[in-house]
Amino acid sequence: MKKLLTLLAGSTLALYMQGCSDSGTSANNDNPFKASVYVFGSNRSDAGELRWIDEDGEVSEAKVSLYQDSRIFPIDGKIFVLEGLSIDNISVFDPSKNKVTAQIKLDDSSNPVDVVKANDDEVWVALQNAPKIVKVSVEKKKVINKIKTKDFIQGKAISPNVVDLEVTGDTLIALFQRMDENWGTPAPGLIALYTLDEGKLLDTIRLAKYNPQTMGFAKGKLYVGSIAGYSTEDNGIEVVDLAKKKSSVVVDGKKLGGGVFSMALNSDDGIAYVAVYEAWGTITLAQVNLSDKSIKKIKGISNIIGSLAYDSDAETLYIGNDDYFYSYKGDKVEKIENAAKDALQPYGIAILK
Repeated sequence: MKKLLTLLAGSTLALYMQGCSDSGTSANNDNPFKASVYVFGSNRSDAGELRWIDEDGEVSEAKVSLYQDSRIFPIDGKIFVLEGLSIDNISVFDPSKNKVTAQIKLDDSSNPVDVVKANDDEVWVALQNAPKIVKVSVEKKKVINKIKTKDFIQGKAISPNVVDLEVTGDTLIALFQRMDENWGTPAPGLIALYTLDEGKLLDTIRLAKYNPQTMGFAKGKLYVGSIAGYSTEDNGIEVVDLAKKKSSVVVDGKKLGGGVFSMALNSDDGIAYVAVYEAWGTITLAQVNLSDKSIKKIKGISNIIGSLAYDSDAETLYIGNDDYFYSYKGDKVEKIENAAKDALQPYGIAILK
């Protein structure tokens, strides 16, 4: 069992104290609590960092150093950092205090991939490499409940590959890729519905497409984006009727031009911004009207591997590609200026409310 607070410079453990100290490279050189857009960069090897869009509209020079394989999610004004692939911690960064305020250890190699709020103290965490979804108390800093998902495993795989979580009312929604032991997709994706408080299974919904990557709500409807086998047409965007327990295709991969690599939703207007996987090294950006199913290709950016996030207050889409972070507003793509010349490549974006 690894110790949570062991800090080894140059190792694969998160270097939190560098980011939270009073040194010249700390987050204290800036005011992260004023920021609403946080960006996570990685060298894809051993180092990661949390920065933010500062008051000058630039990616901040100040940073908080983290493990390279991390995902960031905003919940109640804090940033939840999920560290995967051999680290397997949850860390909670509080911008108002300018520091990590909690760390919770998860099972080794469980690879946490998403987190959603259960109540004021507790969160549900999706574990991609373990057949369970766990409920964590932030105050107690430990796992307090779990949902077993082994019944959804395909073949001899170690898990059903949960990839995304959503909440609607008192229902927790989990999205499963259902890959087999050879990372094939013998079955379409699956949605499971659970009670938000205790995690009791309510029902399941078989999806129309294979290898789903993401889901989200727009105009009260749940949309799922799938990539299938990257080069096949068993992918696209579908809408799930939670009441009727049915799913139907909105836009298939043939019309979209490829599979859904990632997706951000303008919920109010019913618009999906989609990173479209066309081929290796070619991930383009498309704007999909989910009502009339029209597609608009957005020019000026490509190879979008570093996340998408839509800020409804600013009516701005934030984009990470293999270069750096960009914004899209009013039909204009602009590169965000970078105050830190040594900033790492994009890996994730979180909009803090």
